[in-house]
Amino acid sequence: MKHSKVILLDTLCLFVICLVVTFAVAGTRSAFKERIAKQEWTQTQTVMKKLIKAQDFQEEKLAGGQQAYKALDPNGKILGYLFITEAYGYGSEVSVMSAIADGKVVGVDVLDASNETPGLGQNVTKKEFVDQFSNLQGSPEIVKSAPTSENQVEAVTGATKSSTAVVKSVEKALALFDQVADSEK
Repeated sequence: MKHSKVILLDTLCLFVICLVVTFAVAGTRSAFKERIAKQEWTQTQTVMKKLIKAQDFQEEKLAGGQQAYKALDPNGKILGYLFITEAYGYGSEVSVMSAIADGKVVGVDVLDASNETPGLGQNVTKKEFVDQFSNLQGSPEIVKSAPTSENQVEAVTGATKSSTAVVKSVEKALALFDQVADSEK
């Protein structure tokens, strides 16, 4: 009987501790919500400025909850669009930001491939791989050897699924660009 009271008391104590910690974490996140959002926006703008040299970025509303941004010069002229898209790689969703201007891919940055295989799939974040997307016009095609045409992208060795995820993300961004371009006509 005493043994079951001890177990019940320990369980109740553990439950209260978990409850307090959960509320403390949620409260901290809530208290710093604006600060966290500001830091996330600053990080997003840093990546965007790396892809398109623009003065300002404005969020665009797209169907399906897709994220898109207009890149603007100091006079408010649209320089291009940036899209955040995802596709499933080897171990998880691979998040990619694609910059597109006049139907051409200006640049690509892999935002998150952290759940891909270390030393293989995570290599899609490297400059050598993402630079292959610059100046592509039309949908990219993944190949396992050196590209023979201008829209081909060489997959990272041993990471074909992760490489394909980046290509699919860029294809989604191109489709979103077509959608935005059609809506502006």
